[in-house]
Amino acid sequence: MLSKFLFNLSWLLILPGSVLQAQTRPAEETPNFILIVADDLGFADLSMNGSLQISTPNIDRLAETGIRFSEGYVSSAVCSPSRAGFLTGINQVSFGYDNNLGGSQPGFDPQYLGLPLDQKTIADLIQPFGYVSGLIGKWHLGYEPQFHPLKRGFDEFWGYTGGGHDYFSSEPEGVGYKTPIQCNYKSPEPITYLTDDKGDECVSFIERHQGEPFFLYASFNAPHTPLQATEADLELYAHIKDKKRRTYAAMVHRLDVNVGKIVEATNRLGLRG
Repeated sequence: MLSKFLFNLSWLLILPGSVLQAQTRPAEETPNFILIVADDLGFADLSMNGSLQISTPNIDRLAETGIRFSEGYVSSAVCSPSRAGFLTGINQVSFGYDNNLGGSQPGFDPQYLGLPLDQKTIADLIQPFGYVSGLIGKWHLGYEPQFHPLKRGFDEFWGYTGGGHDYFSSEPEGVGYKTPIQCNYKSPEPITYLTDDKGDECVSFIERHQGEPFFLYASFNAPHTPLQATEADLELYAHIKDKKRRTYAAMVHRLDVNVGKIVEATNRLGLRG
């Protein structure tokens, strides 16, 4: 299941068409958008939703100071079609995108294995209004060059095009979860812990573009597999006997810490409306 949080610095983004309102606003009032996505996060594993086992104070604070859509749902139960839906604002089944991306099956052309090129993303739609758009993290909407996020409206990309990644390392010629991190604005440094690295890159994007309208897609894959956490975070949940559950809890904790980094950066730079 894909869970997501929408953090908007000025006003709520519901559908890509909403940004058309910016056309009639003065330039200084053009809103910035930050879309924060978590992957495979259980609804009841946030303290705001009643968890007594995992503490998520930063996510909770967003809910307390914003709007909770208690009956809002993503349009698919799995990663890739769900992303196709919320990045286009269209139910992805209507354009034939109803399953996860895997290897191209016999008889299928890999050139069509991705978000159809005739579908516009949020980044495509807001580009004419002077926005710079950045994607930090997971893409999972096509591996072939024509599906790459830099060809789907995004100006900056730090991350990987697949559906998941190792949290501690990558390899220059790696495949699957070991693929190298891609970046078009600098040479990526070695991974420390992937969730932390994504949080840091999100903060860097906000700092670099604070003087212009921006859309940041903060695409975390935590707590998606592989189940990997730092020793320090595992120690916080050492009381949980089940090893997998302990690791999962530690990963959700680290996700919350990095949501806090993003919120703190917007507060520090005076960007929150």
